[in-house]
Amino acid sequence: MNDNAIKEPRQINMSYSEMTSKFRAVERMGEHLPGYIVFTADSFGLPYDERSRTYGLSSNSKAFQPNMGGYSIYGYCLDGTDPCVRLERYMAAEDGGKNGWKIERCYVMSDDLNRVAHLFKCERHHER
Repeated sequence: MNDNAIKEPRQINMSYSEMTSKFRAVERMGEHLPGYIVFTADSFGLPYDERSRTYGLSSNSKAFQPNMGGYSIYGYCLDGTDPCVRLERYMAAEDGGKNGWKIERCYVMSDDLNRVAHLFKCERHHER
C-alpha cells in the first residue's frame, strides 16, 4: 500500500461514560462529534440485527452541551426505521430505568475522533 492510499475509518470502541465525556469536552470547545451506541439484543422484544440495534447520535444534543435548560439525547437508527428518537427516555443508563435499553458498546469513527483530537489536549490544559 502506498502513502497516498485512502485509509478507511475504523470504529474506536469506548464506554458510554467515555463517550459522554468526549462529547461534553468538544461541546465546551464549540465543536460537535458524532458517535454510535449499539444496544443489546435482549433490550428489544423482537430479534434485531446489529445495524437495527445501533443508533447514531451527536454531541450537539442538550445532554452534552454546557448551560442548557433541558436534557435530551436525540438519535437515529442506522437501519432507517427510527429517524428521530429521544434515546435518554429508553436507555437504562439514562431515564429508561431498569428495563431500559442496555448498552452493548459505544464507538466513534477514527476520522471523527482525529478531527477533534486537538480539542482534548486544549481541554486537559484548560482543566489545570
